[in-house]
Amino acid sequence: MKAILQDYQYDKIKDHNAEHVSFARTVDFTELFNHIQEFANIKCEFNQPEIVIGHSGSVYIVFQSDNIVDQTGAFASILESCRVTNFGGGVSRSEENGEFNYWVSISLTYSHMNGGENGMELCRADYKDGKWEYWNAGERS
Repeated sequence: MKAILQDYQYDKIKDHNAEHVSFARTVDFTELFNHIQEFANIKCEFNQPEIVIGHSGSVYIVFQSDNIVDQTGAFASILESCRVTNFGGGVSRSEENGEFNYWVSISLTYSHMNGGENGMELCRADYKDGKWEYWNAGERS
């Protein structure tokens, strides 16, 4: 599954970020989504990743899973929703060699029945040269 650019975003593409957008369209999320499910021991569907161009022209890719509150065990009775989401990340270009990469921090984001939201980092991932590299929470030094 690759990221898409919605029509309303096209007018935000400028000379300085056009190559970033082109690279973002090549990022394949299939392996990342499979890794998240395996690492977190969950089963879920993810929405279509979407390329977003920020106010400064920075290029981001946003995504989230469906609601997995039914997989939260004893906490299901106090949580309204629980989703895997990206929390930070973006497309960048190396000053050293000009290569592009996409980095993302992936979180478990949840909201409480009586209000309030919180989250925790599950993992971080980098995508470059068509390959993913992961750093799972609890496994990093």
